[in-house]
This record gives sequence, structure tokens and C-alpha cells, in this order.
Amino acid sequence: MTTFANGRVNKISIERWLNRARQRITSPQFIISIILLLVLTYLVLVPLYGLVERTLVWDDSDTRMSQEIEPGEITLFHWKNVLGGRVAHPFFYKPLLNTLFTGSVAAGFALLLGGLLSWFVTRTDLPARGWLKTLLTLPYIIPSFAIALAWETLFRNPNIGGQPGFFQIVFNVPPPEWLSYGPVPVIITMVIHFFPFALLLVSGALETIDTQLEEGAELLGASRFTILRKITFPIVAPAFLAAFVLTFGRTIGTFALPYLLGTPARYHTLSTMLYTSLKLGFDPIAYILGIVLIFFTTLVVYASNKFLGGNLRRYETVGGKGFKGEPTRLGRWRWPSFTMIGGFSLITAIFPLALLAYQTLMLIDGRFGLDNLTLHFWIGQSDPNIAHGEPGVLHNPIILGATWNSIRLAVVSSILSALLGLIVAYLVVRNRKSFLSKLLDQISFLPFLFPAIAFGAMYLTIFANRHGPIPALYGTFTLLVIISVIKRLPYSVRTGASAITQIGQELEEAAEIEGSTWFQRIRKIVMPLATSGIVAGLMVTFVGVMRELSLIILLITPQTRVLMTLGFGYTEENLIQLSNALVLLVTLITIIGELVVWRLGKSRLSRLRAK
Repeated sequence: MTTFANGRVNKISIERWLNRARQRITSPQFIISIILLLVLTYLVLVPLYGLVERTLVWDDSDTRMSQEIEPGEITLFHWKNVLGGRVAHPFFYKPLLNTLFTGSVAAGFALLLGGLLSWFVTRTDLPARGWLKTLLTLPYIIPSFAIALAWETLFRNPNIGGQPGFFQIVFNVPPPEWLSYGPVPVIITMVIHFFPFALLLVSGALETIDTQLEEGAELLGASRFTILRKITFPIVAPAFLAAFVLTFGRTIGTFALPYLLGTPARYHTLSTMLYTSLKLGFDPIAYILGIVLIFFTTLVVYASNKFLGGNLRRYETVGGKGFKGEPTRLGRWRWPSFTMIGGFSLITAIFPLALLAYQTLMLIDGRFGLDNLTLHFWIGQSDPNIAHGEPGVLHNPIILGATWNSIRLAVVSSILSALLGLIVAYLVVRNRKSFLSKLLDQISFLPFLFPAIAFGAMYLTIFANRHGPIPALYGTFTLLVIISVIKRLPYSVRTGASAITQIGQELEEAAEIEGSTWFQRIRKIVMPLATSGIVAGLMVTFVGVMRELSLIILLITPQTRVLMTLGFGYTEENLIQLSNALVLLVTLITIIGELVVWRLGKSRLSRLRAK
């Protein structure tokens, strides 16, 4: 009898387990998770596999070395050639050392500058701190391409090529060649572009310091410098290290700055050599350089997480015993500090754009006199004697088409990225203990580890040809949307997760009891309450895609060119005025789009809360 009862209990338990398993695998969350996992695997891991595979087989171009080579056969020749062959030094080791040198030095100075400025705008009574912080972040919003063009306009050296720059016009002597092109201008422009990134990272830690620690030291007679050195800095040391590591990870993958300011002096980094190798037809070498870039970026992120994961508790300053965040008084240095920081922000954020705008009005590049001003490059018709016959921006069908492509790409990508990021974030947050959700979270984060130009090379290896049912997407607008959405997915998932975490699960449970389906709960509860995450995801993606160059430079064709790639092409053709005009147009559209998304978009999405 007991055996029969135990058997019946076991049978009931198995049936319950099977019912729960059946209910789980037929739920919308599970089905959507599986679909997203398969899609992201194909769009993230398969291109990475394709990149590695192309370095381990003979390429079609290799047949020029020997007729006996069979394309597609496995070989280690390319790795041996890059690591120890004839091309090792010029194509790999020298660009690698240049990359590590410029990246580390630029990251160090960006952190020093960003950390100091973040202390002023977050921890002191500096006048107009909010406005100054906004102004200081502009160099990061401005395309790095614009900063490079502005530097070249300032310090162009006619001995290397081109017309004289502003420096020579003012001082009547050409600038030193090392100041025009090479590692020095690359590092300086990287610092200008990335110090706002370090500023934003460090500001969060500085805002949470309990000022009672500093006030206690001040009462004991410590100077402001001593307090800063022995209390403030040690407390925010993890944030400083994280900022350095993440900034370094971005600098080593930068393409526009070292290409425009380093290539004329034959100063190559891994990213510029990758692009050059593809242009020369050395595809396997370019793909190996892409893998090396991915390796270093992954190593940087891992080192950051490894350090912070085990050392954060040693620097906790906000606990349950009360918190005080009073700003430090600058005293008689208050207004001098405001003047210096305000002047610096104007020089780094406004002056480059003003200089580029003035240059677009020059009929002949390099002549800064008022008699050389013209509106031809904005409203002029085609003239064979000016700019190879290229009409001005408002009458140029190529530029107008590229403008439409840029706006369309940014809008479509930002909407898809924000929605996809929100769905992935919801599945990860609501099922955080599930292996499936953890795997989905990890795969959605992987694009963050891939430098933009290396990610573009990955997609070039996969989508240049047809693979089974997947057609060749190279040269299509669809491919640009896909790579833009996937590359920005880690950001939209993080912004979406922060919003989902704040939404109580009991709201969905109550709606489920009332008979609402999963899709109805997402549409009527989650999306209205996650407005902040959606808007943040829209903003991050729109700004990033509008000023993107490195990610799509390898995938653009004449039919799909956007403003940034068209401006890059004008620069290579020495049509500087038109290139500057397009960079200004990108900057204007980016700022307007950011304001529209933040104000108009947020107000429209928030109306859903009332329904």
C-alpha cells in the first residue's frame, strides 16, 4: 500500500514538473528569449567567428603569391606573417606600440583633466556649475572628426602639404611639424575629445563623498591641497581607475583622430592600419589587427571589473549613519576659477566649431582675409572652377541624400535599439536567476568590447556574401541599421535595465490576475513606466549614430553614404570647406535631435501613463 502511495505521489510530482516545464517553454518570455538569443548569436558571435576564420584560411588575393594556393584551405601563414614575417614591423608591432602609447598617454591626461574639472563642478561652490558641466561635455558630443579638422585648420603645415593654417597666418611662421601631424596632435585631440567622458565617470563618485570627512580635516588645520590629496583622492581612487581603464579602451579604438592627424606623418595605429590594409587589399592582415584590437579592449574591461569587483567595499563612504554633501568653498579663487574653466570650455567646445564655420566661408582655403569670404559652399551652384564643380550644401543632391540617410539611419536605429534594449532588459531583470537570461545579458553586452572599426570588419566578413537563407547585405541600408542597433545595444540595455528595476513586479502580477496577456502588460504597464529608459536609449543611440564614422566606414557604398562618411571622403579629396560644412551639419542635427528626443519625445511617451 505504501509503495502504491509513493508511486502515485511520484507520478503527481512528475506531472506537476512537466506542466510547469510546458508552461515555461510555451510562455512569451521564454519564446522571445530564445528568438533574441538566436538572433544576437548570429549578429554578434557569428561575425566574430567569421573574422577569426578569415585569418586562418587562404584568401582569394593570396593567389598572387603562388598559383598553387587554394582559397579556403586552412593555413597559419597570415598569423606567422603578421607576427614574425616581413610585414610584422610596419603592419603590426609599430602600430601596436603607437596605439598603446597614444592611448595610455591620452587616457592619463584625459583622466587628470576630467578629474580636476569634475571636482570643480561637483564639489565646490563654483558659479554656474550646471551650465559649465554641460558646456564641458560638448567636446564628447561633437564628432572627433570635427576636432581633428579644427586642429588641422589651426596648425596645418604647408611643408607637409596643403595651404597654411591659422597659426602661420597669425605668427607668419609655419608651426613645427611635430605640432601639425604625428603623436603630439593625436594625443592632444584625444584628450580634448575624451576628458568629458572621464569627467562624467568621476563626477558620480565625487558627488557621494561625505563632506564631514573633509570638514573634520579642515578643522584640524589641513590645507585644501592636503585634504584633496589625502582624503578626497583616495576615496574616489576606484572611480579614477575605472575611468582610466574605460577611457584607455576607447582611445585605442579611435580611428578619425589618428587617421587625419597621424597618417600624413606616417604615424599609424592599429585602427588606421586596419583601414589602410583593407584599402590595399590585405584583408587577412586587417582582420588580424581587428582581433588584436578586440583582445586589448576585452582585456581592459576585464581588468576594470576584476579590480572594482573585489575592492569597492574598501572605499564605501555612504552608509546608514547620515550623509552630508556640502560643497567646498573656493573663497577668493571662486571667480578666477570660473574664468579659467569657462575660458577653457569655450576653447574646447565652441572655438573648434567657430573655426570650422569660418573656414566654410573661405573661397580659397588658407586665406583668412575678409576679401576671401563666400557663401558658395553653402548656397552656391556648380562651378567647374571651385571645388571640382561640387555645388554648395543646399544645392548638392549628394549631400542632401547623405543628410536624409543620416537622419533616417539615426532615427530608425535609435527607435529599434531603445525598444530592443528595453525588451532584453526586461527579460534579464525579471528572470535574473535564469541561465537563459544571464546568457542573453552577456551576449547583448559583447558589442561593447568590440572597437567600432573592428566590429565593421566583422560584419564585412559575414555580410559581403550570401550565407544560406541570409542574403548578402553589403551595400544596403538594412546592414547599416543592423550594425548600428547591435553596436548600441549594450547602452540601451543598461538604460532600460535601470528603468525596469524601478518598476514593482506586483503591478504586472495584478494585471495578470485580471487576465492581461504578457504583450498587454508590456504595452500598458512596462513601457509607460519605463519612459525614462526609453528616452535615454533613444538619446544615446541617436547621438552615437549621427556622429558615427569608424563603425560604418567599411560598409558604406555610394548609395548608402551618410554625412560623416561623405565628409571623410571630401577630406581625402582635399575639399576642406565642404567637409567642414558637413561636420557642422552633423553637429547641428545631433544637438537638435537630442533636444527633440528629450523634450518632445519624453512628453509624448509620458502620455501613455495617463491611459
